Amino acid sequence: MTVVKNSENRVKFIHASDIHLGADQYRNESRSGDFIQAFQEILELALTNEIDFIILGGDVFTSLEMLPGNLMKVITILNEFKTCSEGNIPIITIEGNHDIRKFSRGMKFSKRGQSWLKLLASLNLVVLLDADFDAPIAEIYKSYNFKKKKGGKIRIKNISIYGNRYIDQNPTTLLTKIHDAIVKEETTFNILLQHFGIEGQMKNVPGVPLNIAERLNDRVDYLALGHFHKQFIIDNWIFNPGSSEATCSIDSSFKRGVFLIEVEYNGKFTKKVRMIRLNNRCHQWETLRLQKHLEHKDELYGFILQKLESNLKYHPPNSKSFETKMPLLNLVLKGKIPLKSKKLNTRELTNLICEKFPVVDVRIYQKFTNSLTTLDKYI
Repeated sequence: MTVVKNSENRVKFIHASDIHLGADQYRNESRSGDFIQAFQEILELALTNEIDFIILGGDVFTSLEMLPGNLMKVITILNEFKTCSEGNIPIITIEGNHDIRKFSRGMKFSKRGQSWLKLLASLNLVVLLDADFDAPIAEIYKSYNFKKKKGGKIRIKNISIYGNRYIDQNPTTLLTKIHDAIVKEETTFNILLQHFGIEGQMKNVPGVPLNIAERLNDRVDYLALGHFHKQFIIDNWIFNPGSSEATCSIDSSFKRGVFLIEVEYNGKFTKKVRMIRLNNRCHQWETLRLQKHLEHKDELYGFILQKLESNLKYHPPNSKSFETKMPLLNLVLKGKIPLKSKKLNTRELTNLICEKFPVVDVRIYQKFTNSLTTLDKYI
């Protein structure tokens, strides 16, 4: 497919984030493939919509712990994309906190230096932006050097894209430096690519206070965020697309996807924003209440399977999906504590449900009376 470039005064781009490639959710191979497929769908959208570039707001990978086979799939997909686009659609990204983690639930490296994004940049598959906050203000965001694979800004037509790695949950102390390092020109549209959230957009999750972020407003035309998996837009200026695939059961309830942006200059800049929901695997929730103690395992399993019978007749959530995807079942068990003599074997029950019904996996949440294992703990 030949990509037809837009005119100098009209630019189209895709803003995505938190793709979490390499996620091995529930140790399920099908779920691992979902994250790669979501990324592939984003690239296909870029080709179909003839965009000028893609920006990714960090957490492209879930950690440095990634199977070689999955990494090779990602590299192959990116090479195919580069061929199809004739190298005319750069993918511009920054490192999020997950990109520099050893393990998906581990701490980030105390000594930075390694990430899969750096590998992809070395292969000329992505442009990895970063800033030098120890440099003088004018040199914090140097123009990207394609030979050295370093730099904090890149210009495409009349768009300047600035970006830097994940700093902290609350990078307030550096926002003044970031503000002063960005050059604002009347005929240039500035995008700032950052990996942090805005306070109040997700309950009990820390972020930058909105009034602090707004200090960037006079230098930045489009504040492109990643980090929070829930999509939000503030004042048609701050944009967070949310994760491209649900990384947990709570994510499945969030509005998520990617933004397709069209910026046009006719004496002044105007932008059109379109939200696109990806064809993700659906999460199905079922709640069963046990009215009495079920002393025998077979009796308990039989009761659960019978109750699920009428509710698990599968229908594809989106007829336009690339393939029919079985849902992931979130099963909440309430009521009387079953099997007093021994603990509920959730893996055994999961296998039984997966064998009987068209579901890719089951997450079982026990919320029994007087039980210490609650739904809140799992989530």
